[in-house]
Amino acid sequence: MHTGHCMTDSADDDEHNGPLTMVAAVTLSSSAILAALVQSLHDKGLLSGEETVEVYEQALLLLEMQQAAADNVPGYGEAMDIARELIEQHLRPE
Repeated sequence: MHTGHCMTDSADDDEHNGPLTMVAAVTLSSSAILAALVQSLHDKGLLSGEETVEVYEQALLLLEMQQAAADNVPGYGEAMDIARELIEQHLRPE
């Protein structure tokens, strides 16, 4: 008798929300770590203000290069738009 929790033998909620929650958690943690790294490099003088801006501009360029895929995959375009907005927030004057 199996009494432990397994991702594959659970209800629809676990099957759909479990992986989605995991993807969201990984994405959030990766984004937070990267933003902290860029800020830390800037604070230590290893990146100038201009170089810090260039990091975020390069990220936007990489997203633009993926735009064709976003146009062909349902839901991907919306995710790209949200990602672009999040990156652009770093480029706005405080």
